[in-house]
Amino acid sequence: MFTSEPILDELAHHETQVLSRTLQYPELKNQLKLDPSWFYDQRHQAIAKKIMSDPDFNKEKLVTESIRDKQKYGDVEFIQTIINYGVASGSSAEHLTDQKFVLLKFVEREVAKAVNEYQQDPTTESQLKLSKRIEALNKLDFGDSDQKFEILREIMGDLTSEEKRAIMKTGFKELDDIIGGFEMQQLNVVAARPSMGKTAFALELGKNLADSGSEVIFCSIESTVKNMTQRLLSSISHVGLYKFKEPVKLMSNEEVDKVMGAIDIFYNKDMKIVEEAVVTPNMIRKMANNIPEDKTGFIIIDYLQLMEPDEKLKSKYEEVSQVSRELKIITQEFPNVTIIALAQLNRGVEMRQDKRPMMSDLRESGQLEQDANMIMMLYRDDYYHDEENAQPGAPSPLELIVAKNKDGDRGTANLKFYKHIQKIY
Repeated sequence: MFTSEPILDELAHHETQVLSRTLQYPELKNQLKLDPSWFYDQRHQAIAKKIMSDPDFNKEKLVTESIRDKQKYGDVEFIQTIINYGVASGSSAEHLTDQKFVLLKFVEREVAKAVNEYQQDPTTESQLKLSKRIEALNKLDFGDSDQKFEILREIMGDLTSEEKRAIMKTGFKELDDIIGGFEMQQLNVVAARPSMGKTAFALELGKNLADSGSEVIFCSIESTVKNMTQRLLSSISHVGLYKFKEPVKLMSNEEVDKVMGAIDIFYNKDMKIVEEAVVTPNMIRKMANNIPEDKTGFIIIDYLQLMEPDEKLKSKYEEVSQVSRELKIITQEFPNVTIIALAQLNRGVEMRQDKRPMMSDLRESGQLEQDANMIMMLYRDDYYHDEENAQPGAPSPLELIVAKNKDGDRGTANLKFYKHIQKIY
């Protein structure tokens, strides 16, 4: 709540101007966009509600209402102050400015109230409620017309600005030819059946993004940091992954030198692998918050269906849907962050003759299909046919199917997967 008298006086001035201008210039009534509850003074709330609910409500009717119920609407002196308040004109712009001030102060009061409630009970659940409340408050506006103006102004600025939008190339040329690259504030999904190569792809992608100057956090729920690091070092050094199990016995001196060089390369990359047995949206939110505002950041999650919601829900379907929705919200909270979530596909793909995946194969949730900016799916034909008979060291053709691209083209990028060294080109 406000405690400063000057601020209260200023707020009372703007609230009174909104009501007075509406009463003095009835043509502005349809431009009154404030919800009555956003006014600080309860008498102003009652008057605003009356103005908005009664098309014929005017100054004379307000006086009558005051006489009938001065507790609700204020006494006659209070009403006369509103009616005769000195407004300069019936300007729509000034009317909007006054309303924006009233809305701003309402949001400030509600945020302070929400923070105070959290401080009284600082639990994970109350933290989630606080985050959602602040998110809802920040989205309050005066409707489509005002939002349209702001969006068009932003687009016009894009057209005339020499500053380039942050579009980060994936490092896979055929994929970049289809999607152009990743923009900030996206939720992108990479989905596949188990052992198809999605973790190897995600690690290679993370390395490429870090090479381009982004900060990358690879969040592993299923595997250890050591295992993920070994896979990445195998890719960088071109030393077989199986040799990391017994390096003294299986690696030559030359290969040890290559791995040592790969260690130096990875150490100097702005890429971090974290291992968490339980990962919730709020934990991802904290990771995003730790990425510097002047850096483009990517958080890669391996994998989404292993995440848990911040609040326990009845079914796995509901939990995955809630996690998906929260990840999408996080991308909107941080202008410099994009989330890439790996996802498992259900067994339905195995029942078809053509086993190339489709979006309907996403396990557990259609919400993910709705929330994602892009959905990419991996397919290897030899996974189902002749993988065991493949020649050692030979690449496996890997199709990266862009099944959904909200702001661009779809298509298939043809990559090569060297499984023994976890390398993808």
